[in-house]
Amino acid sequence: MGRLLTAHGQGYGKSGLPTSHTADSPQLWFESSVDTLLALLVKLGLFQNAELELEPFGSLDQRDLYPHVYPGRRGSMVPFSMRILHAELQQYLGNPQESLDRLHRVKAVCSQILAHLEQGLGEDSSMSSISPENRQASVQLWRSRLGQVTCSMANCLLLMKDYVLAVDAYRSVIQVHPEQEPQLLSGIGRIFLQIGDIKTAEKYFQDVERVTQKLGGPQGKMMVLMNRAFLHLGQNNFAEAHRITEILRIDPTNAVANNNAAVRLLYLGRLKDSLRQLEALVQQEPGHSLQESMLFSLTAMYELQSSRSPQKKQALLEAVAGREGDSFNTQCLRLA
Repeated sequence: MGRLLTAHGQGYGKSGLPTSHTADSPQLWFESSVDTLLALLVKLGLFQNAELELEPFGSLDQRDLYPHVYPGRRGSMVPFSMRILHAELQQYLGNPQESLDRLHRVKAVCSQILAHLEQGLGEDSSMSSISPENRQASVQLWRSRLGQVTCSMANCLLLMKDYVLAVDAYRSVIQVHPEQEPQLLSGIGRIFLQIGDIKTAEKYFQDVERVTQKLGGPQGKMMVLMNRAFLHLGQNNFAEAHRITEILRIDPTNAVANNNAAVRLLYLGRLKDSLRQLEALVQQEPGHSLQESMLFSLTAMYELQSSRSPQKKQALLEAVAGREGDSFNTQCLRLA
């Protein structure tokens, strides 16, 4: 990383003092790739380290971040994804309100730029003449960014357990990305399911069924079946939930469906069958099954079944170590 930055003109100058950012250095600090430093630090859960790396950038708007190589042009060189990470990082550090405030500021900028474009102006409110094709592409870009930041705000509100505002935020994302309506409605329904509002969850799941009937396709059918299973689980109707096995006929390696099926078997008093289902998937499809939620269920069942659970957990840890990276959360294996 240091060599890349030096090659692009950032580093210590002849005076021994750090040089200003160049047109390329912010993009190097945060490219939309898992190989970059900031993204890796967050992925690894090293949030304090990420905050230290971001400190030199300040609010991301100081003067040395403006491209001196483009005289007369305004705007920051900081990539949009870096702004989102800068805002989201605070919630991981235990400051969700600060994260929300930063996201609000980013959202305000996105909304303002969209308003300029819809008024026939340039992104910076100038009287710039833009071709219809470029204007449409710009509108689509900023609508997508508005949807992204709104979704981040919804996730932050969900973390803060402000379910009413979180649901409102997710619904507003639908207006920006109507093609994601089934997924977002399903997510909202599952939020209500988690807080015990079964009737409202059922209403949202019915809306999903109505939307997916228009769209068609196997993914919509899978979503409907999963929602029905979740609803039965929320109603403590485990026998009925277990009858919805069509999901696994469509996609036998679906980790969420397998995990839910195993949990249903457990609640029906069939611990051996439940373990058999998860163990078979881990052995046959480790690439699909070594997920935190599934491993958490499996290790919990080991504790119920056998005094040899520590040895079995160790075997799972070895399987994970051979396939997953450092960002894998080993707490799901309940080793302590």
